[in-house]
Amino acid sequence: MEPGTLAWLGFGWWGLGTAIQWVSAALARTPRRPPPGGRYRPEDFSIVAPMAGAEDATGAYVAALRRLAGAGAEILICVARPDDGAVAPTRALWPDAPILVGNDDTFNPKMNNVRKGLEAAARPVVALCDAGIELGVDDLLRAAAPLASGTGLVLALKAAEAPASFAAEVERAYIDGHQARFLFAADRLGIAVASGGVTLMTRETLQRIGNWRGFNRWIADDYSVTRSVRELGLATRLGDVMPRLPLGERPWSAVWRRQVRWARTRLRLPVWPLVLWEPAIGWAVTGGAGTLGLLALGANAGVIAAAWGAHTAGWLLAEKWFMTGRGLSFGMRAAAAAVLREALAPVLIVNALWGRTIYWRGTDLGGQWRETSREQTGDAASGKSV
Repeated sequence: MEPGTLAWLGFGWWGLGTAIQWVSAALARTPRRPPPGGRYRPEDFSIVAPMAGAEDATGAYVAALRRLAGAGAEILICVARPDDGAVAPTRALWPDAPILVGNDDTFNPKMNNVRKGLEAAARPVVALCDAGIELGVDDLLRAAAPLASGTGLVLALKAAEAPASFAAEVERAYIDGHQARFLFAADRLGIAVASGGVTLMTRETLQRIGNWRGFNRWIADDYSVTRSVRELGLATRLGDVMPRLPLGERPWSAVWRRQVRWARTRLRLPVWPLVLWEPAIGWAVTGGAGTLGLLALGANAGVIAAAWGAHTAGWLLAEKWFMTGRGLSFGMRAAAAAVLREALAPVLIVNALWGRTIYWRGTDLGGQWRETSREQTGDAASGKSV
């Protein structure tokens, strides 16, 4: 390949990745205008709050749920067993907490726990809340506002905060600086997206998608419920607010396993090409492409080092611009975590492609999904209804 061609290819790929970084930040940093229409009251909400283990029943989380109950919301805390580790600390903080006990037997352990809460929800609006999220009354009402104007589903992305270790800071970089940025950008462009946090819909819509069944059609419940609602002809969107998720201490192993699990899960969804695309337009690969372009032009080590410094600074400035627009902090430690996240992107995709196991709280979600898929394929071949 001619040096000139290699230089153009290298600089072209670097320019594409850099443009995507800045455009995604520009699209994602500003919340949408609130839709016209009515506003719900706290009494209109049923909040389904699954817990599994004592680590889910933090004092701040239980206190947030109790405040919502005091404001008039129906709270439905879900645990799989009477002796679950979350029961005792929840009772200690909230003696009369409404705790539902029971477990289903589908492939998805989270939905096995959640099912009873979704079926028991009696208020006009149902919110499924990830464990640990400190959801306030005002955030709840603002997030649900689009439902009053006809939106079928609102997903309020969580904003990770208060990391007490550098490993937790890296997890925050994944949740806030990377995932939230791309999801908000896609949502602004009208592309349907799905993610965890707080899932809100009217009880009528919940019943139309088959209640809990609408969450269990694909391996990821957030993707499944989004598809289920959109197939009704209803719009889905991200919420205007980001309820806070305090991280505290996080071990490195847990942070890494969570990212590998999420990447492997998305590889089993129709959005799998995006999983391969993300590292290709990341800081490491685009910086490497720019380096090849410079080498093709005969640049020396000093020029290449200066180029990497400028590339890194520009990359981080775009992320900081997005974060500040959403009211999220971005200091030196956050910048270091973002660089480490980007450097690990190629390693993450290799790990995701290398295996098929998707561990979620001691259960191989991937194995159970494969078994369910085989059973459904067999039923379809034999003429049984699935």
